[in-house]
Amino acid sequence: MKKQKRFILMGCSLIFSLGLLSLSGATNQEAKVAHAVTTPASKGIEAPQKVDGTNTAAKTVTGNSTSGKVTYTNGSSSTTTATYQQNKYQNSTQAKNTFATKQRVTETNGTKLKLSDGTTATRQGVMGHVYIQWQKNGWHVTAVANTDDLTTTSVNKTNKAATAVANKVQQSLKNNQVTTQKVTQGNAVIYAANQQKPVNDITWQENKTVVQVSGTNATTTAKIAQETLK
Repeated sequence: MKKQKRFILMGCSLIFSLGLLSLSGATNQEAKVAHAVTTPASKGIEAPQKVDGTNTAAKTVTGNSTSGKVTYTNGSSSTTTATYQQNKYQNSTQAKNTFATKQRVTETNGTKLKLSDGTTATRQGVMGHVYIQWQKNGWHVTAVANTDDLTTTSVNKTNKAATAVANKVQQSLKNNQVTTQKVTQGNAVIYAANQQKPVNDITWQENKTVVQVSGTNATTTAKIAQETLK
């Protein structure tokens, strides 16, 4: 009887040990699967996985720290709402040349406006849009609005409306710590209203690296840039 009990206890111990091994193996496998999830950080890309204060998160991550790209979607939608791209070059001259192809040079010809902080901006109207451009802390900034939204009964009122748009854009970029960050050179094109296409654009050169963020929503675009510029 004692031998029979001993065999029963040994059998139970063996079953328990095998169960632990099986559980351990499953846990390790789950850990490997979790570790295999691709995030910007896992590829050496300095873009956020999720955009703070929004439902926007990374959908696809490709490339690496030398040449990487992240696309973003909003909530359950499959439509791309923002894109992040970073490229590192062998020297700053190559980076400068690449940045030049993406830069929108600030115009000096047009109606002069004075922003709330004293910055001088230039207003121009082209093909149904009003462009208000200025330079601040090494950044070239362009605020874009629909002409119809700024059309008033007088030039003076139109200039005031354009100035208000520019002040709002400037404050948003400042609050999101974009134009307050020191870069080799930067360029921002921000639309006053949401867009169906990712035409809001924030691009900058930092020594040998060029980063470009584009999106349909101006605030989300700025927040993605903010996370990278920190």
